[in-house]
Amino acid sequence: MKDLKVAPLDDVAPTPAAPTKTDLPVLPDPTVHTGAVAAAPAPSTNTAPGQASGAGTPGADGDRGRITRLGDPVAVWPCAGCGRPVPQPVRGVRAVRYCQDGDGACERSARDARERGLESPGLTGQVAWTWEMVDRLEGAADRLAGALMSELSVAGVERRIADARADAAGHIASAQRERDASQQQAEAAWREAASARDRADAACERADAAGRDAASARAEAERLTAELDTARRECRDARDDAEAAGAARLAAERDRDRVAAREGELLASLENARAELVALHGRLSDAETLAEGQRVEADAAKRSAEDLRSAVRDAEAKRGQAVADRDQFQARAREFERHNWQLSRTAEELRAAVRALTAERDAARAEADRARSRVDAMTAITDGRPDFAPRDAGPHRLADREPPTGLHPLPPLNGADPLLTGPLRTDPLGTGPLRTDPRTHPRTGNGHHLPHAG
Repeated sequence: MKDLKVAPLDDVAPTPAAPTKTDLPVLPDPTVHTGAVAAAPAPSTNTAPGQASGAGTPGADGDRGRITRLGDPVAVWPCAGCGRPVPQPVRGVRAVRYCQDGDGACERSARDARERGLESPGLTGQVAWTWEMVDRLEGAADRLAGALMSELSVAGVERRIADARADAAGHIASAQRERDASQQQAEAAWREAASARDRADAACERADAAGRDAASARAEAERLTAELDTARRECRDARDDAEAAGAARLAAERDRDRVAAREGELLASLENARAELVALHGRLSDAETLAEGQRVEADAAKRSAEDLRSAVRDAEAKRGQAVADRDQFQARAREFERHNWQLSRTAEELRAAVRALTAERDAARAEADRARSRVDAMTAITDGRPDFAPRDAGPHRLADREPPTGLHPLPPLNGADPLLTGPLRTDPLGTGPLRTDPRTHPRTGNGHHLPHAG
């Protein structure tokens, strides 16, 4: 790359912020050419101050750009800071504008002045910006030349092409192996999903059987209302069936949890496979970018990528089917739980009915015992006081005492006693006219006490 040297700004008026840059004539090597300095033309008298005599001649620029050999004159430029002569390198290298005296003090001072001039208005700021752009362009040119020399050599390019081909071949082989592994994993996941569906079907069948058992238990519970002892036996059967249904429900819930856990594992494996497939797709894209010249290998990689995409779509479809099966199984499980809840509620209602019937039976027995006690008491009163009978009734014969095993009518369940609501309520000894009336008194006209037939 040809190095374009920038001529000094000789036509700029001197200012305090930007001193005038001068150019020195080409100085020959005094050790070889002793008469070169004397042969140089004398400066003309009409030259402006601060301007070199050889600045406008074409020979000066030619001497700066040519290659320096032993015995050739050396091109020198004045330092842009102090004006000292600075020897320039050979052609193709950036010109040196500052001397190295004082560890680069001139360059630092010029940089500081240029930074101050960047903020100045007018021509001073424009010149400072121009020199800043020159420095940046020269730095970019140096970096570009170094990059071209270090990275774009023939051997380096061929080595990179070979490395890219090897990497592409390795990536393609790895992608094929991973594709086969992902296909095997997808097949295993499909088999696991099929077994999970079979277990779910078995659980549904058990749930249906439990539902049928619950229906039979409800039928048995309806027949329990007719008779108390039969109701107790059928209630025990219903309780046993309910416990069996609960055990079956627990087993179904365990199967459901196990199937859900397995389904989660399958979904996780499918997600991992999809992530691996996406990563493989990215690596395949990188391999295609690195191996653009290898169209045959790129086409094979594209076909492999299509196969992987189809495998991903199949896996997604299988996952959707598995999710649908899981939702169906959950719906059936909820239906089974609702049936179990109805069965439990029916059993509780039957237990409540049995308790109510038992309470009514005990109340009826207690009421019957009280009525029997009252009847026995009244019978003892009437049998022990014969003078209570009317005097015009003729000879009166005491009635035989009822055997203790006689049957008595039960009073109403509400506790109302017809004997206590009638004449006995106001005449407990039976001295009134209703006591001796055969039509209202339980005794017959002959004075005998008829046993109650119940």
